[in-house]
Amino acid sequence: MNKFLFTMLILTINLFGLDKIKVGVLAFGTVNWELDVIKTNGLDKKYNFDLEVVKLASKNATSIAFQSKSVDVFVTDWIWVNTQRERGNDFTYYPYSKANGTLYVPIDSKAKTLLDLSGKNIGVAGGPVDKTWLLLRAYSKLKYNKDLIDIVKPTFAAPPILMKKVLDGSLDGAINFWHFNAKLKAKGAKEFIDISNVFEELGVHSSIPMIGWTFRVEDIQKNEKLYKSFILATHEAKELLLSSNKEWERLKPLMNVKDEKTFEALKEGYKLGIVKELNEKSKKDLSKVFNILLKEGGERLMGSSKYLQDETFWNFKK
Repeated sequence: MNKFLFTMLILTINLFGLDKIKVGVLAFGTVNWELDVIKTNGLDKKYNFDLEVVKLASKNATSIAFQSKSVDVFVTDWIWVNTQRERGNDFTYYPYSKANGTLYVPIDSKAKTLLDLSGKNIGVAGGPVDKTWLLLRAYSKLKYNKDLIDIVKPTFAAPPILMKKVLDGSLDGAINFWHFNAKLKAKGAKEFIDISNVFEELGVHSSIPMIGWTFRVEDIQKNEKLYKSFILATHEAKELLLSSNKEWERLKPLMNVKDEKTFEALKEGYKLGIVKELNEKSKKDLSKVFNILLKEGGERLMGSSKYLQDETFWNFKK
């Protein structure tokens, strides 16, 4: 089918008024990559819906837009969803990515264990209740019988600032989000601790998807076919990102990368984070993670939530 006929087909389909899904995203966030694959390849039309991407200025803006029903879907972590459910908001979650943050240090760092970082200045993105920071604190207590907060000197700051400070040597390391770590890796920093090893030590043996697509249950109940179609389109987009270098080359301008090393590091990190389902074993492990984070972060992180609700996760079936 040539481009003209394809365009005419799409226009004809639009005349019938496809149901629209509005997805709220950070204007320059990595979620845009997958959504761009859906739009550019016509996957929304293939699955009989119209995707509208609503770009917003901050993480708070995306959650506010969702709660005010200005958008239908956004990406957040399951802890937020569970806390909202505890407050009476009937939201549910479907996994988007298992890409987790971890600790990176300068390439010339001689430290081998967390104890070797004693007295060192370590940056933490996300604040005192950042999930990776709390997991590393739990890991440190278990492995060394010492809280990480008593080993290092934490500095809480925004992710770009922490990345810059690791590179210029004013920090001895930083716990940052995966895409900032990918950029650090491209510039010569190194991963200090594999977060999967942290999970294993804590008794969690599955790949944990910390963030996911978040929906209102009432919307799914009104039009389950529409929201299932959205998930199926995301699955196909992920398959393209796993298999097509051409698709990544097309995305390069959107990724705002200035060199090939950074591009490859971001591509690799994104692929490693791809997840398309949440099985029962993963749900059990998520309950373990919830209990660890509840113990470490308390009410400041979890609000009044004392347990992980089954309904926090959408029981999606094709």
